[in-house]
Amino acid sequence: MINYAKLADIAKSKDVVDTTTLEAHKKLRPGSCGFYENVLTHLVVEMKKANVELKKRNAPLFDQIKVPSFDDEFLLTYGINSMCRVGRGIMSGGCRITAVISGPPNGYEISRREYLCKKEETCREVISIDELHEKAISFAAEEVAEDIISGVLIGKFI
Repeated sequence: MINYAKLADIAKSKDVVDTTTLEAHKKLRPGSCGFYENVLTHLVVEMKKANVELKKRNAPLFDQIKVPSFDDEFLLTYGINSMCRVGRGIMSGGCRITAVISGPPNGYEISRREYLCKKEETCREVISIDELHEKAISFAAEEVAEDIISGVLIGKFI
């Protein structure tokens, strides 16, 4: 026979530990990043633009999903197979935006791109670091959003 009282106590203590760990993790993240918020605004705009064209072609659409454990990250899906997680980097001392595309055939990471602020005070221009080619490209917030949406559409960052 299962002792649910004992299991409830274990679940309660696990919840306390998880909450404490989450709070400690949030302290590692940089404070506010206006550039990140600006990119998220443009991501929504670009998703809507792409969906208009995708709908005309009867193709899968973009959607934003909310997952409680990922409150400070932007999760977008393309159809039912591909997902992109956009979040601020954990490394302190700067505004770093990381975009990770996951998808078929196994749901693992397919492609990743990081955008680093060039000038921390203004954060109007970022550098994209491509780990394969080690090239740095300057981007504005609108261009970061366009780069992410186009990367998800083709399934990888070029």
